[in-house]
Amino acid sequence: MNTCAVQDVGSLRPADHICIWDTSRWPFRYTHHGIVFTSGASMDDISIAHVWSRKTGLRASQKDSRFLLTTLREFLNQRPIQDMRRVQYNSSLVAEASSLLGEVHRARADAPPVVLARCRFLLGLGEGHFSILSLNCEHVALWCTTGVGWSKQLLSRTETKVPFLTASAKSAQVLERLELQLKAIREEGQEKNKQLEALRGKRVYLRLKDTGRFAKRLGDALYLVSDDPDEKDWAFRQKPTALRLQVRVSAYNYVRVGFEEFDKPGDALCASASALKLARRRAILPKRGFHFELGWGGELQSLRLRRWFIGAQTRDGLLRPFSSRDKAAAFEIVDADQVDALWVALEDPSEVEELEAVIKPRRQRIEMVRKHFEEVASDATPKTASDEMRGAVLKRKIRIPTARAMMAQAHYRFKMLLKYKMSRSGGRVIDCEEEYISKTCSRCGAIN
Repeated sequence: MNTCAVQDVGSLRPADHICIWDTSRWPFRYTHHGIVFTSGASMDDISIAHVWSRKTGLRASQKDSRFLLTTLREFLNQRPIQDMRRVQYNSSLVAEASSLLGEVHRARADAPPVVLARCRFLLGLGEGHFSILSLNCEHVALWCTTGVGWSKQLLSRTETKVPFLTASAKSAQVLERLELQLKAIREEGQEKNKQLEALRGKRVYLRLKDTGRFAKRLGDALYLVSDDPDEKDWAFRQKPTALRLQVRVSAYNYVRVGFEEFDKPGDALCASASALKLARRRAILPKRGFHFELGWGGELQSLRLRRWFIGAQTRDGLLRPFSSRDKAAAFEIVDADQVDALWVALEDPSEVEELEAVIKPRRQRIEMVRKHFEEVASDATPKTASDEMRGAVLKRKIRIPTARAMMAQAHYRFKMLLKYKMSRSGGRVIDCEEEYISKTCSRCGAIN
């Protein structure tokens, strides 16, 4: 599968450089280029900035062409969407050599705000300046993305530093204002990188952006789990895996990161074809497999596997590389100590003390799980259960005889029995072990 192919137009993001192959002028094939200006769910909602004219005819269209905004449908111009590509930047030499002209570049793309600022600067300019050899749509799209007007199809550069601008005093003043705007954006990116560098070597969590889902190690792989601080039953809490951050900043728009498990320093995060795994570093494993590029929007790209993007499977939350950016996820690297402190602050101290007084003794929890396993093995319903509890257990009964399923039901039974005991005791804290694990107690008497 072509890794540049766009499978879902809804995944297009502002500042994406896209191109569409045109095969209507056989035997010649060429690509038409543009920049995604605004995203949307459909082709009519997405706007593209590109050099184009709505007029027909070669001479009329060249004379009227300019840098303007159109919908994605107009950009395609009745060409099949299967021929549309998302241009890749900062790629490897092998990826560039094995791709078609114009789809992959080794040059580094600027940050999305910089690309969009250049697009806004050029909007409305260029009427009558179109030239197939020296100033076409690819020259302009490359300048918006990298700051250099270049056409890979024709191997030519623009005659001027900035498309459509001549060497005049007025042009110099306008260009100076643009440079000041771009400088402010780059300084903002440098400030973000300094905050990230401050976390080097510290405990961090990998969090899905704008959500409460964190990366947790299950086996050797990483999964996205939710840890609800309002959940007082610790059997249902999903504790994220703490990682140690390694970071190297080469430019404001180029950041490399690496991760190790904080409690097991030898286990480093690497990208395999099927999943993100925490594995021991070995001499036979390529070093690039343990490093990732952190994008401006939080995307993680594996420096191995032709720069695949990291995303999560919908069915189970498994983190794995995807060959297309359509399924890429955005992540945040957050300070684990600050997150832990926030969770503690959100909890009610009185409720925590009451909960600890009930479930603190480890032997009580072990006894409850042991009794549950005996009941599940004999396919029996505990006599101490109420009708409500028996009905709930019947609905949630897990018949797959696996350890994970049995533990899940054990945690549920533990919570239900705790609720049952508290309701029978009038809400008071049970401080007697025998009373806690059975219906009656020889010392305290039956719970009525």
